[in-house]
Amino acid sequence: MADAQQRAVTDMLPAQQRYLALQIELLKHLDGSSQTIKFGKVAQETLSEVIVHLAEVLVMECPDDPIIREIHQRHGGEDLMDEDTLRAVLEEGMNGRSDDAGEGEERPAGPESFTEFMERRIKERLAEQVEGLRREAEALGGAPGSVHETPERPRTAAQKARDTQQAAQAANIRQALQMIYRKLVSLVHPDRETDPDRREQKTTLMQRANQAYAGKDLLQLLALQQELGQIEPETLQALEGDHLKTYNQALQQHLAGLKARIQEFQQRAAAVRGVSLFFMGSPKGFVRDFEDTLREMRLSVAGVQQEMEALQEPKALKAWLQRQRQAIRRQQQMDRDTEMFWGADEDY
Repeated sequence: MADAQQRAVTDMLPAQQRYLALQIELLKHLDGSSQTIKFGKVAQETLSEVIVHLAEVLVMECPDDPIIREIHQRHGGEDLMDEDTLRAVLEEGMNGRSDDAGEGEERPAGPESFTEFMERRIKERLAEQVEGLRREAEALGGAPGSVHETPERPRTAAQKARDTQQAAQAANIRQALQMIYRKLVSLVHPDRETDPDRREQKTTLMQRANQAYAGKDLLQLLALQQELGQIEPETLQALEGDHLKTYNQALQQHLAGLKARIQEFQQRAAAVRGVSLFFMGSPKGFVRDFEDTLREMRLSVAGVQQEMEALQEPKALKAWLQRQRQAIRRQQQMDRDTEMFWGADEDY
């Protein structure tokens, strides 16, 4: 997770910023060419159409850039939302809200770039998600103050019996953990070792035991016992059913805690990628998707750079506009076909 967060800052963000800067440079170059190069009517219309579309995309990334808005207006683009309205819409999209914000709700203000705005919103959402997970974990562990306050109701007999059973289970688990931990401490406490090498080994073992006990990690405590020869097959077979039941309960609680931690890491990973938790897969898949996204972004940067170099020549620019015109016509035909399809479907 730390590596992914670091790479998001050192690799992904610079690539995104570079791509955005090149897109803005391309917009300015096309705008300048429209004023210095003589085009035919169709080519001029195509150029303006391309400029308007590119400006509409870029204004979403840079809502406070007056040059983009000026270029968009100069080439006949429809009125754009003002900065405050656009930021409010973007923020509502990040929150998943469609309703109007409250009157006292704080809105982003000042010369904050779109990238900074999105990063801030992601961090805020991540903090809210982590806090929610913390409360859920505390609720699983029975910590007070982690659930919503509701009016207290009289406990039924069944609820009281269940509470008594859960308290007894928790006491049994605590006692089992303490018993294993004390046995381990008696074997690995470094203060009782005179040999320097053995003292170092026992110090490491003691640290593992302390960490496992603090985290109520029964599995690690049992693993340490097995490493030290305290658990033999005959010992396991001789365990009573109550002991095994207590161990299972402890492992189930630890499993619930691990699942909560995994979800927390997934939330952080989703924030790094800027996607919903719904789209998060396995850790390997996350790394693969991150690498694919970064590679595609770098290819896009290289593509825009090559395009910028080629479009410096008026002849190349005119040929490029012809290709853009063909692409626009294909898209328009696809849009018409789609409208006809859905219209025919409604008739049925």
